[in-house]
Amino acid sequence: MREHIRTWLRWPLYSPQRLAAVLIALVVVLCVISALNTGSSPSSAPAGDAQPSPAAPDASASPSMASSPSAGPSASPDLDGAVVFARAFVAAWASHTESKQWYATLAPSCTERLATKLATTDPSRIKATKVGGAKVTDTGGGELTSAAVDTDAGQVSVGMVWTGNGWLVRDIEPGAQAVG
Repeated sequence: MREHIRTWLRWPLYSPQRLAAVLIALVVVLCVISALNTGSSPSSAPAGDAQPSPAAPDASASPSMASSPSAGPSASPDLDGAVVFARAFVAAWASHTESKQWYATLAPSCTERLATKLATTDPSRIKATKVGGAKVTDTGGGELTSAAVDTDAGQVSVGMVWTGNGWLVRDIEPGAQAVG
């Protein structure tokens, strides 16, 4: 029994990628637990007047953390949240972790169509390694939006759809030009 525990405790230390993945997963779990413990109530202000949160999620964290709405399933799309979500998604996309782990991190945060495409993507072929700023480039009329995320390999366009429970990435295109 002790040997199994030692193996599990040593596993993250075998490579920097594993250690980074474990740390990212730990941050996500802590943020989810924190969000569940603090609870949230619907805001009385319209979505366009939403103030950015004082502690925005780390861009290296899993995008699913940023996709959860603050006001439940009936919440309207939050464009500030979309920017944070797009940036976090691109950070995870550019993480260059092992293929299965990379896919497992991204798949819950994207549409089935994109998840199918990502399943055959080799993350080592992604040129981006660092993420910079992000901005909404197209509001698309409510439930669809796009964002341009700066990386060390150029801009990445991220198309997103609002599900009522949060944002999902529907398309990601490296080298795309910002629309807005």
